Amino acid sequence: MKIGENGASRQVRSAPWRGALGTLCALGLLALQAGCTGSHGNVDKKLMADRPAPRREDVAQVYRVGYPDVLSLSVKDRPQFDGLYAIDLTGRIDLGAYGRPRVQGHTPAEIAELLAFHTSCAAEEIRVAVAEYKSRRLYLFGEVNGQQRSVPYQGQETVLDVLQRVGGITPGAEPEDVHVVRPHLADGQRPELFHVHLADIVIKHDYKTNVRVQPDDQIVVGENRQARLERCVPPWLRPLYQAVCGAVAKWQEP
Repeated sequence: MKIGENGASRQVRSAPWRGALGTLCALGLLALQAGCTGSHGNVDKKLMADRPAPRREDVAQVYRVGYPDVLSLSVKDRPQFDGLYAIDLTGRIDLGAYGRPRVQGHTPAEIAELLAFHTSCAAEEIRVAVAEYKSRRLYLFGEVNGQQRSVPYQGQETVLDVLQRVGGITPGAEPEDVHVVRPHLADGQRPELFHVHLADIVIKHDYKTNVRVQPDDQIVVGENRQARLERCVPPWLRPLYQAVCGAVAKWQEP
């Protein structure tokens, strides 16, 4: 009788271990199915590690200003002009006694030429820059760091430029599921869809799909399989799942 009882006791005591082992195996299979091996070479980290200069001058100089952008103006040996100038509803800035030149739709270099006429200064002595971009927007959706949101349009940046400017993508992003939607709101044409191969851009430096954005473009970054599956794991099991996933990734490394 004691033998039977001890056997039953051993069986009862082993049951939790079998349950834990089963859970661990299930998480391991889930991790394998998720493919959490860094197959895209940690694109989210490399995207932010290989950043260009803070602001490309060629992009800044072709930006065409509009209401309510704010301009920064300085003139050599004429400090009375130095300061910030908001573009008003009519597309003009107020130079006081020197008039209200219309700058809407012009680039900084073109504005310098306009101001040279109004101030009797040489254009090369006038520095014009956009201090605040407010007139047009871009829209971000999906696995982008920070909230899904709109951000200022700052000229003909590429998709890579924009993603780096806003802080990159999340670890749950799918680099092969990145698209630019161009709604053509201003010209009434049919919307366009561009597929961006982000892994090729970041890892292979293949920029063929690195689209230059336009005002009102929508950048949509999809979610990878691992992130979708992880959402199905109960919150209390996620630390264990992430640990198992990390172990699986190391095991699959070449």
